[in-house]
Amino acid sequence: MAEKEEELQRFEELFRRYYPGLCQRVCRITQNMEAAEDIVQEVFIHFWDSDLLQTIALPESYLFKAALNKALNYTTGQKRRATLGGQYSAQQPVSGNNTEQELELAELQKKTDEAIASLPPVCRKVFLLSRYEEMSHKEIAEFLQISPNTVDNHIKKALSILRKVLLSSLLPLAPIYFTFFL
Repeated sequence: MAEKEEELQRFEELFRRYYPGLCQRVCRITQNMEAAEDIVQEVFIHFWDSDLLQTIALPESYLFKAALNKALNYTTGQKRRATLGGQYSAQQPVSGNNTEQELELAELQKKTDEAIASLPPVCRKVFLLSRYEEMSHKEIAEFLQISPNTVDNHIKKALSILRKVLLSSLLPLAPIYFTFFL
């Protein structure tokens, strides 16, 4: 019982010490304080629920890395939705079944998200940092402490996987896109 209380006190101390700084750091990425607070709370909840406090030597490092990853995932989703929404409305033909096209676009977005989620973890992280956070290969290499060649290889691998998934998904949509250009 005393161990659990000590663990709870240690967790509360970590929360009080790092929550404000994590929220500020995540807010710089998300540009939304409410989203930042939600993300940081999710990180702490996962940290507590999975009993990581007992197994991780440097919990603050874990918390900062986990919050950064969740913030990147959040902004990636936001940017992707905004970009696809803008592209979709710009490519809308004057006539046609908008509901059907919206469903098809939603399906394409879902497949894109699934394809990105299916990438190996480091490959996905490299891809997201490159494409959505617009970091250079050198910046990614320094941030993840890997070589620039490894960054290149991860990006090539991610693009290859995404190309296969998206090309197979776009084929049924080809009539929509071709009618726009005719």
